[in-house]
Amino acid sequence: MALSPETEKICRELLEYFLVPFETEEATKEISELLPRLPAGFLTIAETFLDRIDATLQTTGAPYLLANQAAHDKHFQRLSMAARIRSLKIDAIEGEADEELEARRTKEARQKANENMSEFCASEEGVDAICFETAQFLLHLHKKKEVASVARELLLQGTFSTWSAFEMLIGDGLVFLLNNDPKLVTKLLSDPNAKKKFEMPKLNADYLAEKGFNLSNQMGSLLFEERDLSNLSAIRTACEAIFEDVELRAMLNAESLWLLNQKRHLIAHRRGIVDDEYLRNTGAELTVDSHLYISPSEFEKNLVEVLSIGKGFLSCVLLSVTHA
Repeated sequence: MALSPETEKICRELLEYFLVPFETEEATKEISELLPRLPAGFLTIAETFLDRIDATLQTTGAPYLLANQAAHDKHFQRLSMAARIRSLKIDAIEGEADEELEARRTKEARQKANENMSEFCASEEGVDAICFETAQFLLHLHKKKEVASVARELLLQGTFSTWSAFEMLIGDGLVFLLNNDPKLVTKLLSDPNAKKKFEMPKLNADYLAEKGFNLSNQMGSLLFEERDLSNLSAIRTACEAIFEDVELRAMLNAESLWLLNQKRHLIAHRRGIVDDEYLRNTGAELTVDSHLYISPSEFEKNLVEVLSIGKGFLSCVLLSVTHA
């Protein structure tokens, strides 16, 4: 169903500033198929990951969702008013009270309005009208400095939340794995790179007493509780030591994920205000103290990438617990 040239033009402009929510059904379906096979504790971690990704997507796309709903409501109101006026042609049945007639007219008007709205939304004219009005409304608002700032901030926070969902999945997942399978601790610390990063902490008697002098099911917490797993290098090192999956390693070493981590750091510590460190690390063509801008398409790529890594990580976890 093609849009008119005018509508297509304004919608393309809309995509430069606002996220239009997109389907992640295929990616989440692949993860959902793994859920029944995961251990109970890990199931909660995986479900939380999916919930956070969905919440991030819906929150970041909130301006579009609200504007689109307003466009729908406007047309439904138009159709509803017309149906209500036309319902006055409905005559009373013999013996029918005025209240009963009014209730019947209202019911039939509502039913007719719903039918007309469904037809309108399925028509080329309706799709074009709603798309045009949604885009026109948002772009009009975007001319206001405050709204443009909110749109930019939503994409920054959406990017930060995307990384946070990834960090939660990997961090909580690794802790769970090592807590439940101490043999993986040996595998982790047998890797030279991992041994340097995750050296066993020195333990005092008070700490051991607090843990009941039994650390066999707390090794993951012990190794990772003091480590910053927002550090991509630490995540890579741990996953490469524990898992032997080539695809997961490739995804964790992708430049796009590294850049997402750099942006996460800038958003977390400087609210997206560019500094010398960010410029040195990324080589971005920006100036110090300028605002980091993340486009809707860039946000979309980041979220899809994190979903793919999540699926790869959970597949590795499942393989690990199956062979434990």
